[in-house]
Amino acid sequence: MCGIAGIAGSGTRATLERMSAVIAHRGPDDAGIEWFDGHDVGLAHRRLSILDLSAAGHQPMVGESGTRWLSYNGEIFNFLELRAELEALGHRFRSRTDSEVILAAFEQWGPQCVRRFNGMFAFAIYDTESRELFLARDHLGVKPLYYVRRGGMLAFASEAKALFEIDGIERRPDRDAILSTLMLLWVPEPKTGFEGIMKLEAGHYAIWRDGDLRMTQYWDVPVGESHRERSEDEYVEELREILERSVRRQMISDVPVGALLSGGLDSSLVVALMRSISGGDIDTYTIAFTDEDKRMEAMPDDARYARIVAEHVGSRHHEIVVRPDIDELLPRILWHLDDPIADGAAINTYLISRGARESGTTVLLSGMGADEIFGGYRKHLATMLISRYHSIPRALRGLLIEPLVKALPVALGGRGLRPVRWAKKFLRSAALPPMDAFVRGFGYYSAEELAELLVEPFDPRSIDEVYAVRRYHELGERVRDLPLVDRMTYLDTKLFLPGLNLAYTDKASMAASIETRPPLIDLEMVEFAARLPARYKVHGRVQKYLLKKAAERWLPREVIYRPKAAFGTPIRAWMKRGLADAMRARLGDERHPVASVIDRGYAIGMLDRHIAGREDNAHRLWGLHVLATWLEAQKTR
Repeated sequence: MCGIAGIAGSGTRATLERMSAVIAHRGPDDAGIEWFDGHDVGLAHRRLSILDLSAAGHQPMVGESGTRWLSYNGEIFNFLELRAELEALGHRFRSRTDSEVILAAFEQWGPQCVRRFNGMFAFAIYDTESRELFLARDHLGVKPLYYVRRGGMLAFASEAKALFEIDGIERRPDRDAILSTLMLLWVPEPKTGFEGIMKLEAGHYAIWRDGDLRMTQYWDVPVGESHRERSEDEYVEELREILERSVRRQMISDVPVGALLSGGLDSSLVVALMRSISGGDIDTYTIAFTDEDKRMEAMPDDARYARIVAEHVGSRHHEIVVRPDIDELLPRILWHLDDPIADGAAINTYLISRGARESGTTVLLSGMGADEIFGGYRKHLATMLISRYHSIPRALRGLLIEPLVKALPVALGGRGLRPVRWAKKFLRSAALPPMDAFVRGFGYYSAEELAELLVEPFDPRSIDEVYAVRRYHELGERVRDLPLVDRMTYLDTKLFLPGLNLAYTDKASMAASIETRPPLIDLEMVEFAARLPARYKVHGRVQKYLLKKAAERWLPREVIYRPKAAFGTPIRAWMKRGLADAMRARLGDERHPVASVIDRGYAIGMLDRHIAGREDNAHRLWGLHVLATWLEAQKTR
């Protein structure tokens, strides 16, 4: 994993050097710049050495033709097979890198080479003969690629912060991004937190020439297609084979490979497979919070399950117990994230990655992505339950069920009541039709609440005007005739996965110079899951049904069938420790940048009701606090 940057159409080598310096944390092992005099084009690279640690892996790298130059971030997991095929076609290689395979593949097959890659990647190839710049991003969006256009100029980078080193490119927060952050706590791609800064979408490539930029989608999730019908046992065996191949591919490395282990099904399955495949010792890393923090948050004891799995497979287990200084850590994390992402899991990922790096591990495998492709989130089951809830007579719902749930407290005796919090959120969403509930009912504000929170010009005319909602509806049109489960997994794979989970995982781990790999969204795995009949994703009330059946070969049932737990942080406990005071100071300050976005009185009222235990506004308040901190940072840079 590395960092890339480039300029085409104008600029200077000095500007490119500044862009490269800003993302030095992505590649502490080597750096390179190639400026093409007379072309107004340059490529920069920061290297984190994973494959072929020698100088032969230096980038930007030139291909056999001598005219095509590559700057590349990521891993091509099937590069050995491609290399053998390309050698049979007459190509010769000087290194053992996958970088050189990308160049040879491009020279052999042109832009269509990306269809042959199974990996996580963002790369640029400049052809000094045709003067074309080619940009590509992997199928799922594991690796980020930001870009900005101004006139005939195009600039790109692994992180948005590098683009602000270009004269005239300013940090202007984007209105759509602000509304999306409040609604969802993240920003759907291709938008980012900044006006004029975009992301190349997953499964796309782009070609720039003479100031013109053309985008092409080369891959989409193959929903609507189906496997040849077979028995459940046959599906389970096929999935087990794919799991083994996926983990084996993603363990290829010339540096130590460990794993993020949360104690949930997905990361535990990856760890068990790693141990089975390697036959040797592996290092596993888990984050744990103090008992006091976990009690207030009513958090499941993930660390206990992680210890069970580590003992089961015999890994060298590292448990990182934290009580972080959020006032100090949050601004630093947001600088790395670029975009206003208000998910505390980014903090977890950074702290685990930092601990792994200090312990000598450079690559971590994670269980990321299985929930999106197999239907594992609570919102998937909740949306299906909503469709059943609507069959209950309206009078019974309105006179008995809803008043009772609304009257229940969200905390008692210093302990959070998670079932009550879930029930209250469920009722807010159940007021909508199922797919509307999925798209906007599981956001953090209703249309009426958002109108009360926001001030002009941020107050939207309707909830459907909010960019996040528009984006979901836009992609939802592609799959409107599919079963409900397939529609939800498609949308989450296209939007939730790259826009939130993969985004924070990449940035937070790279902040510690760690490469993370997600074998459960290996391309072969994703295409298998997309074609599965819906009943193998959510079967009755069992989610990720087929994955759980497959996991029975490697894991104990108490791990496989434990209740779903989020990779979260104890926000409510932090609020008791002083975070609430920091929130009150930021949200109540009339001179703070966030005061131009929100009604301060409404925000403080939410905080007061939360502290009194009358409402659970923890994630809303955390989202506001993160947004305020992020806006403050844009003013000071």
